[in-house]
Amino acid sequence: MNLYLLLSLPDEAFLPAAFENVVGREPDVIGLAHYVERLRSGANRALVLAEMRSSAEGQAHAAHAPDRELDILQRRYRRVRDWPLGRWRWIFLSRYAARSPRRDFDWALWFSHYSETLKPKHASATTGPETENKLAAIERRVDALSAALQQAVPSLRELGAAEQETASIQQAASGEHPPAVPLTEVSWAARSIYAQMLQRIST
Repeated sequence: MNLYLLLSLPDEAFLPAAFENVVGREPDVIGLAHYVERLRSGANRALVLAEMRSSAEGQAHAAHAPDRELDILQRRYRRVRDWPLGRWRWIFLSRYAARSPRRDFDWALWFSHYSETLKPKHASATTGPETENKLAAIERRVDALSAALQQAVPSLRELGAAEQETASIQQAASGEHPPAVPLTEVSWAARSIYAQMLQRIST
């Protein structure tokens, strides 16, 4: 890996190469979005590379991608990041002759296009033939259950209506009535109307 080479790359090639060299893998959408926002908000490339190298993945990959200059940058970054100066502390980070970002470069548009190219790669990497076969079997099972349920719905409705009618007949035959609503669950407005009705009937 070469720090100066990474710093000199065009804007559209910088983050993919940084992930590949510093972290040892292709960018993921969430991580890519984070560093795109860092660059859009004014972070320079050296700061982005130092952050990547200081991450858990960056530290794990450091043995496979040694670079003396990047290690010096990372050690400086670790000291500076704890200074209580807000974003001004980054002016004390080591300076390098990096390619200046194009002012007209649209990071949001680039991220949108590049993240679309990541989706099929990640899908193929995480789903093998066995997983795809299992998913297809599950989908077939769900379709079969859905079809069976749709066929059973009319029968279930008829059965429910018959049970409700039988219960109504038994209740009428036994002289039972639905339980009265407790007075405490009746609103004061309803009680007032009920009292007025009783008064009119009694007069």
